[in-house]
Amino acid sequence: MAIFQYVVLGLAAGLLAGGFGIGGGALMVPVMIIFLGVETHVAIGTSLVIIVPIALSGALRHFTLQNVDSNIVLPAAIGGIVGAIIGATLIDKVPALYAKRGLALFLIYASVRLWFSK
Repeated sequence: MAIFQYVVLGLAAGLLAGGFGIGGGALMVPVMIIFLGVETHVAIGTSLVIIVPIALSGALRHFTLQNVDSNIVLPAAIGGIVGAIIGATLIDKVPALYAKRGLALFLIYASVRLWFSK
């Protein structure tokens, strides 16, 4: 049964990644923690590994649809790589409870901002 749940989770993350550019932290981490019983730090790391092929396939499709601004890609990717290394190092020092609460606050903030934006 767990394999089926992981396939469904991957499918949902792929739909969100391709459709909205999200899926890792916004969906996979909470689902793994809350519904699948995965430890917080393991869910975070696992989500990052899973999202690589999902993001690549979604990015390739958006590239073919001409939905990619190449002026943004390189500088944002460089910043993202550095930020990911720093973030992964820092989150390992944060207790799971605070990591979960931090993610929850960020998701609430982002949701409210998106809901009320034009």
